[in-house]
Amino acid sequence: MKIPFFLRLPVLWAAGDTPAGSPLNPNHSKPDVIERLRKYYPLLLLVAVAMIYVVVKAEERGNWHVAQSCLLTALLLTATTVWCWWQERHKTPDLSVKAEIYRRALEKLLWCVAVGMFAMLSAATRQEYWQAHNVARAIGYGILIAGSAFISGVLAGYLFGLRPTDNSKNSANQPSSPPPQTNLIEIADWLTKIILGAGLVQLTRMPTPIWNFAGKMAKGVVEGTSEPANPAMALAIMGFFSTCGLLYGYLWTRYEDAVTSYGAGDASAAALVNRWLNGHPAPDDQTRLDMIDAVKRASSTARMRIYLQAEQYRKPAAEDTNERSLPVFQALVETDSEGVFHRNRGQYALALMGRKKDPNKPGEDWSNALALLNDAIRIRELSDEPGWRQYEFARAVCRIKLDQNFNKGQASDAQLAQSILDDLDMATDAAVPKVTKDLIDKDKVVNAWVNLNPRQAT
Repeated sequence: MKIPFFLRLPVLWAAGDTPAGSPLNPNHSKPDVIERLRKYYPLLLLVAVAMIYVVVKAEERGNWHVAQSCLLTALLLTATTVWCWWQERHKTPDLSVKAEIYRRALEKLLWCVAVGMFAMLSAATRQEYWQAHNVARAIGYGILIAGSAFISGVLAGYLFGLRPTDNSKNSANQPSSPPPQTNLIEIADWLTKIILGAGLVQLTRMPTPIWNFAGKMAKGVVEGTSEPANPAMALAIMGFFSTCGLLYGYLWTRYEDAVTSYGAGDASAAALVNRWLNGHPAPDDQTRLDMIDAVKRASSTARMRIYLQAEQYRKPAAEDTNERSLPVFQALVETDSEGVFHRNRGQYALALMGRKKDPNKPGEDWSNALALLNDAIRIRELSDEPGWRQYEFARAVCRIKLDQNFNKGQASDAQLAQSILDDLDMATDAAVPKVTKDLIDKDKVVNAWVNLNPRQAT
């Protein structure tokens, strides 16, 4: 039996919208639920209007269960229509990992609020309220109680979510955190300490006034009817929505902070990279360390722009440009700890090969470049991305440079010679232009190696 679409909807949503992605949807693309609903959601509003008509007729005939079901269905369809309309017009911005985690937490929390609101509306549309003609009052009063509790929780969560004032300094006698932009942060820090201190002292005295307050809230719903007040229901509503509001205010504050620092971090990283690559004279080591740290903290989009800028800067492949670009590619490679991008490693290796070598450690750069090229080729093969055969040509150059027999003017070992030949066969003139080969092999070691290994070369 085929499961109805509306029953599969929450399962599809949960499978396609997890913070770490889903095995059913590895690219984290949203399922086609929204696309399918987008075609029909205006019709849901028409169905909701029809349900309201049924509610009126059912109330006139005293069919309270039908009236309750149709009213809740109409409200649910209206909420679904608004949600689909928002999804159609809302575009999620490019966020950092931290900001994206907070955004998803806020989204899940709003679903919890929606479930609580539906439960409250279900309780407010019971048969007793229909018979007493008190449904509208119960719904309105319940929404006011839930809304006031939620907003109060948001305010408290906002105060708890603001960064506390930190006047400590680091070793350079600079503030360890950015100074507060307004006095609100200092006030929030002060109020938070007062609330926590006073709340802990008066904790044992709080249940009685809270229960009395819940009783007064409950009486407002049933005033003028024979229905007894239900303080427990009012207390549950206030507790649920105030807790949700507290979490929402806290998460929203942290989300805004993450978004703000995300943009500032990207701008800082771009400025430091530009200063490092184009500064005259060359910046000091402290600027290099600051630049590497800023690149590591930048967003993925900013790192892509930084990579393109460094790649364009290194294009002449001169010794000084290779030397300047090395820290940028180093930071990009270290940031990609999962090994997703091969281009960072390829450019890092080419920069190592093209810079001026340390006479005390002549083979160190070639060894490091060889390891980076092996990683780049492995990642490229796993991604099935065509092209980029200059990696094989560069790897052949590194192997030739590290070959002790070649450095002595002798033929290479059979196994090493075969590996070099395999790389050269992959890097044909059609796959790698001669201009690129000349930039990689400035010392013309490939031609010299082929002359020393005529048998293997043929």
